[in-house]
Amino acid sequence: MWIASCLACLGGLVLASGCGHPATRDECEAIFQRSAEIELRAQNVVDPKIVAERTAAVREARGKELIDRCVGRRITDAALACVRQATTPEQVDRCLE
Repeated sequence: MWIASCLACLGGLVLASGCGHPATRDECEAIFQRSAEIELRAQNVVDPKIVAERTAAVREARGKELIDRCVGRRITDAALACVRQATTPEQVDRCLE
């Protein structure tokens, strides 16, 4: 399931060096949302309604935990821009390394 990938993406912020700034809740929410969309697209799930339903289900089950683990971790503006432009799960992972 793509929950593991979301954990890896958000957990990747731990690897960021001392540069950047502490990630805000809004930034972590954006990373979560983008990661979910990309993971589902990789699974050929493109219907906006299904994407929204599945993302909401993960958010309900683990969203708070995932977001809370992200908030305050060091992140750069470049990493955030990279996540916004990523089109594959692997690209998101590289953005947050």
